[in-house]
Amino acid sequence: MTSVLAHEAELEFELGGPAYRLMQRVGLIRGAGPSIGRRSVGFLLITWVPLLIFSLIQGRALGPTPRESFLLDFATYARFFLAVPLLFVAEVVVGPRLRSAGLHFFQGDFVRPEDLPAFEAAIVRASRRREALLPELVMVGLALFGAWNSVETWTGGTATASWSSATVKGGAGLSLAGLWYRFVAVPILQFFALRWLWRLLIWTFFLADMARLKLRLVATHPDRAGGLGFLGTAHVSLGIFAFGFSSVLSGQAAFQIHFEAAPIESFKALFAVYLVVMELICVGPLLIFVPLLARTRREGLRRYSILADTYNRAFEQKWVAGQGPPDEPLLGSADIQSLADLGNSFGMIREMKPVPFSRQLILQIAVLACLPGLPLVFLVMPVGELLKLLAGALL
Repeated sequence: MTSVLAHEAELEFELGGPAYRLMQRVGLIRGAGPSIGRRSVGFLLITWVPLLIFSLIQGRALGPTPRESFLLDFATYARFFLAVPLLFVAEVVVGPRLRSAGLHFFQGDFVRPEDLPAFEAAIVRASRRREALLPELVMVGLALFGAWNSVETWTGGTATASWSSATVKGGAGLSLAGLWYRFVAVPILQFFALRWLWRLLIWTFFLADMARLKLRLVATHPDRAGGLGFLGTAHVSLGIFAFGFSSVLSGQAAFQIHFEAAPIESFKALFAVYLVVMELICVGPLLIFVPLLARTRREGLRRYSILADTYNRAFEQKWVAGQGPPDEPLLGSADIQSLADLGNSFGMIREMKPVPFSRQLILQIAVLACLPGLPLVFLVMPVGELLKLLAGALL
């Protein structure tokens, strides 16, 4: 392809933005990044380490009950040691794949020459949204509000008092760990989660722009998605989010099962809802192409039906009606192979999917979302019984 994109370098979904530039200024990110290890350590020094120090000072590291003990909170480890570092890792796992998929529309010759200005404009819009200050300010407000309303109760004298309550038990004073948890640690965590959600929304807007173009789809493409199967391949990487946040849910469930004897069945509805939400987040943006793919399939069936009618009539006239050349043998004739190829092409169009992904992608996301929850089985079933159950299933 001889055409060159003027704004190709601006198509980034993981880098840039006000928060990214702020981290560069304070030294958490060196150069162009991603500085994953440096940021992860810096995040822990700002969040988990102060919580540990404040808990030790006020006797909440190992309190009178498991819920009042900071060091026994499994979900806290999952939040700060796994979930947020995975959000940083996503910048080298998810970001480049989304960028590559976005450029594939151009590099794969899906964009018509007359639509190149519209394609460039879509890249510029994505860049402006990524660099906008207002969305990230809104995220800060949502993170603070969400932290205030999502953690344990404000009053420490209730039956649900925990180490993260803002007051110590009995209301005898403020909890430094609880205040830091509410106003610093959790807001930072939620901000980075919302920040990635905004990036995925930018990607969704970009896909919507692509769906409005007259893309050069091929109904007979072997991926059964008109050539857009590369989008499903790119979205496999989004499973890192399903795994990370499932770890937090599993940590919370493990605490209640181990220390409070909560039945594992009580978490079925929660994990089912979570699974559906993660599937929508990871796969939902690709549903934008359903009308386009359905239209491509209908048009492909119409065109190939006309072609098949024409060819089949000519074939029958030549070989069945006996009007073909007398010296041309039927066996090994190219007409037979062409008829078979035409039938295969028509069959491929009939098998064309209305979505640019396979059931395998849905299954992969589901597996990654459920994987952190597997250790919960060991909390309610002895290892010996579990091994006997597996042995019985295999034998």
